[in-house]
Amino acid sequence: MSPPRALDFTGDVAIVTGAGSRMDGEIGNGRATAILLARHGAKVALIDLNIDWAKETKRMIDEEGGISEVIQADVASDESCKNAVALTVQLWGAVHILVNIVGVGGAAGNATNVNMDDWERDLRINVTSMVLMSRYAIPEMLKQGRGSIVHLSSIGGLMGGSPGLLYPTTKGAVISMTRAMATQHGQ
Repeated sequence: MSPPRALDFTGDVAIVTGAGSRMDGEIGNGRATAILLARHGAKVALIDLNIDWAKETKRMIDEEGGISEVIQADVASDESCKNAVALTVQLWGAVHILVNIVGVGGAAGNATNVNMDDWERDLRINVTSMVLMSRYAIPEMLKQGRGSIVHLSSIGGLMGGSPGLLYPTTKGAVISMTRAMATQHGQ
């Protein structure tokens, strides 16, 4: 008899935002997470604005015999997030895991010179997107009586010091938001 697997997501449905990767041959956090979830039995919705990047992740998962589907979505858009979760439920009937990884380095500059249009766009990608995806995934998890949400942040959110103001600010916000959401929705 073989020993039990340390990670067994058989029967679970996972959503991974930022499931593609910008560079050919690169793995990246989103792609790596999606591949590992599929490798350990989860059905994975691969969410990315760039459909070609997500298709490459799907190809890698398919090669290993995993199950995944590409869903193109702009996670900075409420309607797009709602549709991504709805499509996942339509495909597999549930959502058990949400991994919010998508993020950008963001607007360059400090408080005196950052372009505020870029700031608002990138804040929406790095922080608001996690609220939007969670907004639609949590009710689906409650229907199943269980669920897990993972938000990827960075040591930059604790230490600051990045050349730009946006990245450490948003990563710090993700840490605080995750703690608040755990208090509000966790068991």
